[in-house]
Amino acid sequence: MSALEGVLLVHKPTGMTSHDVVVVVRRKLGVRRIGHTGTLDPMAEGLLVLLVGAATKHQHVLQTHDKTYEATVQLGAQTETGDAEGAPVRSVPVPTLERGRLEEVLREFTGSLSQTPPAFSAVKVAGRPAYWWARQHKPVTLEPRTVHVFQLALLDWTPQTLTVLVECSSGTYVRSLGEAIAERLGTVGYLTRLVRTRVGLWRLQEAQPLAWIADASPEALARELRPVPAAPA
Repeated sequence: MSALEGVLLVHKPTGMTSHDVVVVVRRKLGVRRIGHTGTLDPMAEGLLVLLVGAATKHQHVLQTHDKTYEATVQLGAQTETGDAEGAPVRSVPVPTLERGRLEEVLREFTGSLSQTPPAFSAVKVAGRPAYWWARQHKPVTLEPRTVHVFQLALLDWTPQTLTVLVECSSGTYVRSLGEAIAERLGTVGYLTRLVRTRVGLWRLQEAQPLAWIADASPEALARELRPVPAAPA
């Protein structure tokens, strides 16, 4: 099995880290060298692209792929992490939501944006991820970065929630985007649902559920490996 090489598309469930998924596949295939092209937070689900064996040498290039998400923002409350994993920190009344106003605000967040990574993120500071410092209650300075939102479409809304489709560049924090949209609407918010549906040309519909992977034989799983694309999709 050590000669295995390729791309494996996994539908990561909620409640697991991306590393947890890597561990499952590593044990199943008996291959030590396994990486991925972009992490998903534990509360998020969706497409996780794993690189097996020598395919890991393409990790840096493949991490630059654009991505698509479906995100639901709970309005009127804020958490310390920007998602449902964090403790609540404050609540603010939610104004009446109307489609015209919602679409106007979403257009304001389309294009190039300057975005500072969340305090609870995996960005390394002095050799440790930012979330480690945040949990130690030792704030650190995170540098803003330029990201690009290609499309931000309204999918649904209720008096207290907003569901959007996000097509964005690599490195975009949808948690931060959700908080910024809520603020522009005159309230606060945090993500309650995040599903990654696309990475480059790969789609979630092509991915195998992690439960299937856990039950599959090593041979069946090896047949799911795809060749590494010759150029970024």
